[in-house]
Amino acid sequence: MGNGRNIKGVKELSKMTENIINDLEEKGCIFTEEQKKQLKRLNSKTYEVLIKDLKNILEKYLDNRQFGVNGITVGIRVQDTKEIIEIPEDKTIKLYDIASITKLLTLKIYYDLERQKLINSNEYVKNILPFKNMNDCKVIDIVKMNNKIETNGKLSETKNKRDFTKRLYTATYTKNNQSVYTDIGFIILAEIISKKINKLNNKKENYKTIMNRYLTNNLALNNTMFVPRGKYKILGNGNHGNMPHDPKTRINNGFTGAAGLFSNAEDFIEISNQLFNYSFFKKNYLNKIFNYSFLDEKNRKRSYGGIYLKTDNNDSCYIPNMFSKHSIAHQGYTGSIVVYDFYTKIHFSIFVDAIDKETDLKAKDFFLYLHDLKNIVGLYCIAIYMSTCQNQCKL
Repeated sequence: MGNGRNIKGVKELSKMTENIINDLEEKGCIFTEEQKKQLKRLNSKTYEVLIKDLKNILEKYLDNRQFGVNGITVGIRVQDTKEIIEIPEDKTIKLYDIASITKLLTLKIYYDLERQKLINSNEYVKNILPFKNMNDCKVIDIVKMNNKIETNGKLSETKNKRDFTKRLYTATYTKNNQSVYTDIGFIILAEIISKKINKLNNKKENYKTIMNRYLTNNLALNNTMFVPRGKYKILGNGNHGNMPHDPKTRINNGFTGAAGLFSNAEDFIEISNQLFNYSFFKKNYLNKIFNYSFLDEKNRKRSYGGIYLKTDNNDSCYIPNMFSKHSIAHQGYTGSIVVYDFYTKIHFSIFVDAIDKETDLKAKDFFLYLHDLKNIVGLYCIAIYMSTCQNQCKL
């Protein structure tokens, strides 16, 4: 009798798994046959066992020295369930250099100013700041990365902040009917944001001061900041103390609109709360993000601020194939990624300490590691999601 009930229970569980997979496939999720088999195996495990298994997998990846990763933190949010896995685990508050993921938060402060009508997205940049070669460029062109922006020489090759600023203002905007992912536009956007806020408040604060205050007071992100000081353990930036790895951002005293922020999994779980309840971006703005895209040099779909949209290529896109078409992601040079699926209410982040302190580079095979790990974390998130759905069905 007992065995009969167990067999029946397994069959029911398997059928529910198939139904959930079918529903997800209708939302643009793509599963290989092997992934379907893995999900059916994982579906018999409790939440605690799933997290334990995932932690063991992360430890094995960390032990493989060819990937050059010295530490890793994974944050997971599946509907109302939240988890943070740190390896190695200690009692310190870890902050990772999130590099270009900074653009997501620059986009957020810009969006808030636009909603308050303090920034006009159709205003010409030359009417806000004294750029001589940005004649046809509007603020929205920077946000959408329309056409091409380049400076007369690399910003990373300037000697100090004064030279950095001087070279920034050599920026030229060229219409070529293409969109090009670049840091320059968002460095300029931060200058625009600073100008507008300082005019409003009758102050002369830099972007670091403005953004650090905004992140804490407006977004309740207490562990996200430029140039962190004090109690934090700084990771992911090589051998640069509390300054970011990005050379041009260091020259600019550690902050730009394109890179430089340090953060952790706890704060990006908080961002997931705000994204999924549509207080971070309203639904109509998210629709603009989803409905606009350009292809980068690896044929990945990008949108406002370089946000990744779903591209069916597990080897280069940072959104796992098994996530829905209503997903966004961002990724930084230092190796970290953040992913949000609005249909399943799944979020995960992967923060890594992967910049070698001597060479100041990532390992040659690092991105093989990252894409493989992204798919594994994504699979476990889907398994937790299925378990949650099944428990709700039982209720």
